[in-house]
Amino acid sequence: MQYCKLGINGKILNIIEVADQDCFDADGNFDNNIGLEFLESVFNSTLFCPILLNSNGNAEIGGKWDEDNNCFISVQPFNSWTFNMTTYEWDPPVVKPDDGTPDNPYSWDESNQEWTQK
Repeated sequence: MQYCKLGINGKILNIIEVADQDCFDADGNFDNNIGLEFLESVFNSTLFCPILLNSNGNAEIGGKWDEDNNCFISVQPFNSWTFNMTTYEWDPPVVKPDDGTPDNPYSWDESNQEWTQK
């Protein structure tokens, strides 16, 4: 089971793998809270959250956990992009054209606020 170690304002400082056997209760049932208690005892901190299979958004180091909206917010790729709370992804200010190819993909040009090809 994976857990995020959190810093100030929910920033993800690290992603830690906890062995399944450290997440079982006394009756042998898997419990995320037991995993949290294990991490709290090891790190002497309560700033952790589990990464569940049905978690909203992507957990990554440098991103953040938004407890109010119950989602992970990945690192913002560009200053002009905005986070979409419906898709849990970053949206560019201009929709990416869909006619790119693997040999000639589009890339975002932040200074000109446009998609370009090589």
